[in-house]
Amino acid sequence: PAPFSHLIEVQARVEGDENVMVSPETPGTISRIFVKVGDQVSPGTLLAELENSVYMKTLAELESTRDFTNTIYLKQKALWDQKIGTEIQFLQAKNSLESIDRKMATVRQQLEMLRIKSPIRGTVDAMDLKVGQAFAPGLPGLRVVNFSKLKIQADVAEAYISKVKKGDFVEVYFPDLKSSVKASISYAGK
Repeated sequence: PAPFSHLIEVQARVEGDENVMVSPETPGTISRIFVKVGDQVSPGTLLAELENSVYMKTLAELESTRDFTNTIYLKQKALWDQKIGTEIQFLQAKNSLESIDRKMATVRQQLEMLRIKSPIRGTVDAMDLKVGQAFAPGLPGLRVVNFSKLKIQADVAEAYISKVKKGDFVEVYFPDLKSSVKASISYAGK
């Protein structure tokens, strides 16, 4: 007599625990792609960038306007410090400068939204993007997967569902690698 293990064989799929489809925050046309399939990325790594020439021109205009507005503010402040001029003139110059600064911050934030970055550490697993292609939020095109935590998911025939339980022994065979791994079931759905 010896212990007898009744085994079943099922097909399974290996998935990364962190598997993210990356898309832009705003729609646009892809102007540059910085990674390719297989590249390792960290959180914040720039993956691609959307066309930003309009925002860059707007920012350049605002910078020029800010220089002029800052000069007016500094002159008004110097006069106000000498008790020359009205408080309204000084406050208008100060308000104009602060308004330009807020507009510039908004344009910089919009520019940042055109930069598609990786939210996780992992590997670029899929890249279906091309320069000149339209890309919008929610559209697939770029996938980053963290392979440091993998899970194996299998569907079991109804006849065996009641027999498969959390903690049961499994042997996972990878035919392409010609190797196997022993593990236990961490979750069994109902």
